[in-house]
Amino acid sequence: MRHFGFRISDFGLKTLNFVSIPQSAIRNPQSNGFTLLEVMVAVTIMSMVLVVLLGLKNRSMQDVALAEHITTATMLANGKMMETIMSGSFAPVEEEGEFPDEENRMGYTWKRTIVKIPLPNGSSLTEVRVAALWKEGTRLEMVELVDYE
Repeated sequence: MRHFGFRISDFGLKTLNFVSIPQSAIRNPQSNGFTLLEVMVAVTIMSMVLVVLLGLKNRSMQDVALAEHITTATMLANGKMMETIMSGSFAPVEEEGEFPDEENRMGYTWKRTIVKIPLPNGSSLTEVRVAALWKEGTRLEMVELVDYE
């Protein structure tokens, strides 16, 4: 069997049996531990990473709370919309109120607007708007549903 590989000696090069490690001006070659500067740099990097991770955790908790509020408000507004449609009374009105004080409804209010929209052919279209509102910090947030009858 023939061998087609090359050896380093075929090119006139010599192999070295040692690897040179550069000497550090900070570390003594006989020391086995880390210097104070290396430890301080590592602690600084870890603290910056920790601050970023805590910020992300807090932001994700706020996002979860907002998603819960939006889901609850959507369900409440949908219930009020169904109540309005099932009543069959579509007289123009603008009214507000509070949802009953139950566990998941605390702090939510509603606003219902019914408007007749005249059409060019002489008939009219009824627009029903129901909004569920809540306070998010200092802001007033809302979910609004619209239906046309």
